[in-house]
Amino acid sequence: MVPSPMPLRVVQAPLVRALLEAGQLVVCVGGGGVSVKTDGKGRQTGVQAVVDKDLASAALAAELQADMLIMLTDAAYVSENWGTPAQRDILTASPEAISELPFEEGSMKPKIDAAVRFAKAGGRALIGPLDRLDDLLAGRSAPRCAPTYPRGSSTSEAWGPAPPR
Repeated sequence: MVPSPMPLRVVQAPLVRALLEAGQLVVCVGGGGVSVKTDGKGRQTGVQAVVDKDLASAALAAELQADMLIMLTDAAYVSENWGTPAQRDILTASPEAISELPFEEGSMKPKIDAAVRFAKAGGRALIGPLDRLDDLLAGRSAPRCAPTYPRGSSTSEAWGPAPPR
């Protein structure tokens, strides 16, 4: 099994910033990148590891000081207790509240971890389906994770009601 370490930064962030400042649309951090480590002399060497696209995207967005990170997925909602009678769709959450919930490694967990990381860096993270991007941006669907949502004494206090399906 190959490890997937927490991305610390994206080496190409200055190039991405320059392209954005020049008005270019930049598609980056789609997964499958090369993990590197830097030795004591500043030399970078490749390491055998898997780059998680969601966590790497959060690292890049934080480094660029982006206002918002949008992670698109096939799922209509991020849900607590997904697929059970107790399923509850999450509309808003503080990083602290949503990070307390259990999510499966192979499902939403990487996106939730990335949203929490970016929100703790001061940004607002959105997770939702491409076909509802307009609703997502308008705040009418899908979860938003931001540092400004109240922490609350329990996770349910940080949630708003899910919109009708």
